[in-house]
Amino acid sequence: MAVTFVITAFAWSVGWRLPGVALLLLAVLVGQLSVGWSNDAFDAGLDAASGRLSKPTVGDQVTARALWSGAIAALVLSSALSWIVAGPVGGTCHVFSLAMAWLYNVRLSRTAWSWLPYALAFGAVPGFVAYGLNGQPPPIWSVFCFAIIGVSAHLANALPDLQSDADAGMGGLAVRLGRRRSILLCWTLLASGTAVLALVAAPSNGLISLGLVLAYSSAVGYGTRSTRRSGMFIALIGAVMVDVVAVVLVA
Repeated sequence: MAVTFVITAFAWSVGWRLPGVALLLLAVLVGQLSVGWSNDAFDAGLDAASGRLSKPTVGDQVTARALWSGAIAALVLSSALSWIVAGPVGGTCHVFSLAMAWLYNVRLSRTAWSWLPYALAFGAVPGFVAYGLNGQPPPIWSVFCFAIIGVSAHLANALPDLQSDADAGMGGLAVRLGRRRSILLCWTLLASGTAVLALVAAPSNGLISLGLVLAYSSAVGYGTRSTRRSGMFIALIGAVMVDVVAVVLVA
């Protein structure tokens, strides 16, 4: 739902309007369903071994086979919708994003390359939106920022489950780096993305630039001082969301 909202809001901010933006939303939503279902289907055995009762396959709410069927059907439908709404080039950018997400699910999620599909998938989003709108390439800053935000979100999302993933033998980038280095890398990436956004926004809207700097500084302060186990994670996600809002506003 978060990815669907972000991409739709970004599309609206650069000029997409009804009915096209509604079809774009549907294409992204169905694509994200394919990503989520394939993830749970692929991890069904690991989730069962780890006793993750919150997972639908472990709780016997659905079988892995049914999830695979739904995921493949959703992938085909989303791909078709993408080409219909965004044309051959824009649609292919979104299909590429979905392919990278599936590559993460079935191959790279447990390797040190787990960050790469996030960078490529999110980095292709501006192309989907820009080429689909008017056939023009997206601004370079938007590609860079989406890729940075994607990798940052990947690291931040992995932090709460870092120990359980390590115990289960999952070797994603965050597990390989460890908690301290993962946090440091995440903050560094966010600093880079925030700096680019602030520089892009400065000529036309200095308030956005100021807000970005203040939000990032506040997130760092809260995350480093919080005594809550989830404090750092909340601060990182908060900084990611501020950058996402800024991308939409700048666009």
